Amino acid sequence: MLENYRMILVDDEDDVRGRIVTKIKDESGFSVVGKAGNGYDALELIEKYQPHIVLTDIKMPFIDGIELARIIRRDYPTTKVAFISGYDEFDYARQAIELNVVSYLMKPITSEELDKFLFKLKTILDEEIDAISNTENLLKRYDESIPLLIDTHLNSFLLKNTLDDKDLNILKSFGMNIQNGKYVTAFIGIEKHNDNTFEDIEKSKIFINNLLNRLFEKYEFTHHFLVADGVIVTAMDNTFDIRKEIDLELFEIIKYAEQYGNIKLRIGVSRLFEDFRNFPLSFKEADEALKYSKYFNMGQIIYSNEIQAKEKKHIVIDESLITTFEYSMKYGTQKEVEDALKDMMKFTKNENKDYILDHQLLVINLVNSILNFTISIGIDISEIDDGNILEKMLSFSNPSELLIWIKQLIFKLRDLNLKSQSNKTDVLIEDAVKYIELNYHDTSISLESVSDYLNISVSYLSMLFSKKKGITFNKFLIKVRMEKAKEMLKFTDQKVINIATMVGYNEVYYFSHSFKKYTGLTPREFRANG
Repeated sequence: MLENYRMILVDDEDDVRGRIVTKIKDESGFSVVGKAGNGYDALELIEKYQPHIVLTDIKMPFIDGIELARIIRRDYPTTKVAFISGYDEFDYARQAIELNVVSYLMKPITSEELDKFLFKLKTILDEEIDAISNTENLLKRYDESIPLLIDTHLNSFLLKNTLDDKDLNILKSFGMNIQNGKYVTAFIGIEKHNDNTFEDIEKSKIFINNLLNRLFEKYEFTHHFLVADGVIVTAMDNTFDIRKEIDLELFEIIKYAEQYGNIKLRIGVSRLFEDFRNFPLSFKEADEALKYSKYFNMGQIIYSNEIQAKEKKHIVIDESLITTFEYSMKYGTQKEVEDALKDMMKFTKNENKDYILDHQLLVINLVNSILNFTISIGIDISEIDDGNILEKMLSFSNPSELLIWIKQLIFKLRDLNLKSQSNKTDVLIEDAVKYIELNYHDTSISLESVSDYLNISVSYLSMLFSKKKGITFNKFLIKVRMEKAKEMLKFTDQKVINIATMVGYNEVYYFSHSFKKYTGLTPREFRANG
């Protein structure tokens, strides 16, 4: 169990923050790692410290505690939120429940009340970490909560095209509440590594199964079971848009698995279906979508309807490029090897984003060239890589990762070292950057609106910004707006209030606050010094 839980305290009153910190005892189990006076500063601290709990006031400037909790639930799903407030209103409490806020503390706060409050929070966190980390307990809960007969029948049903009345009656006899509704099936696959044992894979599946128990409780119907390569989950709900909601849940599972289980997941998702008779078909759609996660230009969550709408194209390489590549491996400089590889890999770009790239032919050509090279220099490839290089290269779904691995392999054979090559998915992130630069003045621009414009999921775009740009979406948007504001302040006579509006801020005071934070100067000081 963790020695102390990391806490960030958010309140716009300095004296309130100070009093609360002095009342938090060492034995409470919490350490305050950061304090903020508003929600925007709090988000920066959350990104920096990855706290277990954010204790925030509800009534604050810029963004209130409700909006802060909503952002945390979306972008930092493993962080818990608790409220402190002097506003005892039903609507706040209702929204807090909807946002999974774990507790609620009223001002003024006494030492005794704070001790009870922290004890409750620590109990909640202890139980959650124990629930998702203790393999022995996970195995026991799985055996107790999942009827093996249901899983056995569902596994056998996967081989069918549709279910008949007899099949449905069997499932209903086990207590499954099957009815018509908006269903979707997801196949959660575990990315395997050479050092993974069978026991490691089984523990990972049980870990995921336990997460599903917790995160899918709100659905009208949900059932999940283990299969050889991962976990299958089917959910149904008619009260909300399940297609959007399940993306949040699956992204949350991916993040929990990475943070607490050191597990990397890829997930295939079926189209919506209304009759549970189509469960086998939905599994086949999810399975097919999951298989496409190994293709280039795909993310961790793959939707069947997106796959079916796109054409699959093989990457065919011109013979002259292969000849140049083989020559450069034997006689070329490091740069010439890199250039030859780039020429072969440039075909991995999907500039129109309207088709899927199948890289099997490319990989076969590369493997053949590398094997010919090793033979020509008298080296056994097993001396460099113990595994099957064809299987290894086909496992890559990111062209840049494949390129890096090939270069490392080649320069190992030539006793050279090579650093990472640039990413081959620049087109998509460039489109996002162009959209932001054209629409930064729009106060409603957000991660969701840019995702909708690019027709990709929020989770995938968020990953692209972090991985490709080395910065979060929100920080990049602020950077664009601040640089535009600097230009206007320096080269125009526009009033500060007008410039604030022109770069996407409704509130001139928050614009000034953000500008000073970005530049170290207020807008007026910046203009005067310009």
